[in-house]
Amino acid sequence: MMKKPPISAQAPASDRVIEFEPLYDSREIAAQCGVSEKSLHRWARMGLIPAVKMGRLWRFRKSAIDEWISSRMAS
Repeated sequence: MMKKPPISAQAPASDRVIEFEPLYDSREIAAQCGVSEKSLHRWARMGLIPAVKMGRLWRFRKSAIDEWISSRMAS
């Protein structure tokens, strides 16, 4: 288990910039992959495609999907 640095060593909250990669919805990723949203949701439930469930909605990181597609093409 990694220990956090002491609070004095961390940048003040006002100086920290947190950038998150945008998340895409099922419609956008299904279109990119050329599959139905229903298939995409099934793959996500089975853990076959990288996804995050937020409430009732599935969300996808573009970089993770691109990596997943590349690994499937190399196989």
